[in-house]
Amino acid sequence: MSENFSDELIKNIVHGNEHLVNHRKESFGVNYERIEWVFSKANSFNDVKDKRTRIIKKATAVLAGISWQQPFNNGNKTIALIVSKYFLRKNGFDLRISTEREEDELIDLLTKTMYKYEDDPTIFSEVEEYLDRKVASN
Repeated sequence: MSENFSDELIKNIVHGNEHLVNHRKESFGVNYERIEWVFSKANSFNDVKDKRTRIIKKATAVLAGISWQQPFNNGNKTIALIVSKYFLRKNGFDLRISTEREEDELIDLLTKTMYKYEDDPTIFSEVEEYLDRKVASN
């Protein structure tokens, strides 16, 4: 995976969500306008010079964006976390979550993000602050 989210990669992410929710016996559906918005936002950080900052901003766009936009019928937080962790790892970083308490903290943050209003300036900033604290070079 490169730093950019291509159309092919987005199709694979949609397929990954379909597989995830089918395995859970939940309904699959996707709002393509919302999913395009999320990955367009992630790709908008290409000009950020510092690699760590750029990668965290892109991971934030995916993690917070999918959690907030809810482009899938089910499995939004799970697929957002899977894609974000994979993206970070492929670009030389790791999201270090080593305890159940840390995992619960992240899920609580994503759930809180999911319920934010459109004009809330913390939709992305709180997730970015979290990632900035938890992401380390691998």
